[in-house]
Amino acid sequence: MKKAAVLAVIALPLIAYTGGAWYLGQRIENSHNAQAKQAEGIPNVKLVKRDYQRGLFSSTETVTIELMGDTARALQATGEETIEPIRLTVRTDIRHGPWIGGTEFDAGVAQSELVLEGEALEAVRKVFGDRKPLDIRTVYHFAGGGRSDVSSPAFVFDVPAEDDDDAMRVSWDGITARIDFAEGMTQYTMSGAAPKLEVTDAAGSRMAITGLAFSGDQTRLFEDDPLLYAGSQRFTVDAISFDDRSGSAALPKVELTKLVYEVDIPKDGDFVDLVARIGAEKFEVAGTGYGPAHYDFSLRHLHARTTSRLYRSFMTMSADPALMMNPQAMQAQMGQLMGPAIELLGHAPVVAIDRLAFNTPHGPTSLSAKVSLPGITPDELANPLGLIGKVDASGAVSLPEALVRSMMVERNKAGLLAVVGDEADPDELAAMADAQFEQTLQPLTSQGYVTRADGQLSAKIAFSKGQLTVNGLPFNPAAMAQPAPSALAE
Repeated sequence: MKKAAVLAVIALPLIAYTGGAWYLGQRIENSHNAQAKQAEGIPNVKLVKRDYQRGLFSSTETVTIELMGDTARALQATGEETIEPIRLTVRTDIRHGPWIGGTEFDAGVAQSELVLEGEALEAVRKVFGDRKPLDIRTVYHFAGGGRSDVSSPAFVFDVPAEDDDDAMRVSWDGITARIDFAEGMTQYTMSGAAPKLEVTDAAGSRMAITGLAFSGDQTRLFEDDPLLYAGSQRFTVDAISFDDRSGSAALPKVELTKLVYEVDIPKDGDFVDLVARIGAEKFEVAGTGYGPAHYDFSLRHLHARTTSRLYRSFMTMSADPALMMNPQAMQAQMGQLMGPAIELLGHAPVVAIDRLAFNTPHGPTSLSAKVSLPGITPDELANPLGLIGKVDASGAVSLPEALVRSMMVERNKAGLLAVVGDEADPDELAAMADAQFEQTLQPLTSQGYVTRADGQLSAKIAFSKGQLTVNGLPFNPAAMAQPAPSALAE
């Protein structure tokens, strides 16, 4: 009796562990099945082959996907030179929980890697040697979802060249990333970094990108649309430099520092906004500085479900090679996009350039603009002139007076030369062109249409209910006609 009790004490945990491993393995397989189902709906991605072998304590999945395959084959059929379809095979070895090694306990752990053979394997070995070009470790959580750690190692690769003058070296410091995801990728956060990419050639030319970092926090908007997410993404780069030393035809030297690209897609009820910001602290071309430089734009009050339909329709259309090769069919399909596009306009979207700003040798330049479309109906769209009274638009611009003057004087000089001929005295011609600029600018500033202060020319423009105003004053462009060059020449 005592022996039976001892055996039971030993056997019960083993039975429980075995049952738990089987259950967790089934859960992981179901998760992979759902991911494969979602991949079937992604344009230009085809699941060619999938094999899942589930055991009691471990499983193995081998997946082959094809990228741009139909498009590549359609182009090949026309006789045009194109790339071959890209096929990637990934093998994933999965260990079922609850014990996943060391001191870790969770639902499971997986190690994924690219399966390479033949010419592809030889090409990768020339770059990475015997190291794996890509390593992915995924931990599956008891509560669902999981965490993936992705990495690719550093390398230095000399690109083969027949002539020493064409020699090129690529140096890459590797990349790492972490993705924490909910079940079915309904929500995820990510972060990662790539310290440096450098390309040099025999002439001493150099291109470098240093300090790349990225992060994101996104939530899927709709269960039936695996591609559309709300949330934020952010990419930063410490510096980008390009120094071409190829000789007399060399491109100008370019340097940028502290670059930022970020996108926010907040959701508010049935609507989403898309707000993008691009900026660089330093932007220098051939020794001339244009930074800080910023370009911020936004699409606001977009009906989320209609946006999803429009986006999916466009992606499906762009992935159909038969349409891409047939302009008439493409035009007909574009017509089908008008339905959701018009519906989107009916929800009063707002389009804006929130900020376009940069420096010039003459001073700072800035521009902003916003257009609101207050609920357009299909009947109204059939009469474009009738829409003018519904559009609300506004903007502001500020330019260095010296920049505007130099551009306009050159334009005026060209006009005067056409009247007085090439024998005109250059100094007199420049004086007349400058006087013409002043005659154009003076009425605009005296009437309040242009603000002239601190070396800047600025104005605020608005269009509402069919009325154009500048700096809050009604404006009639026809009344501001410029004097003819011939009158000045006399």
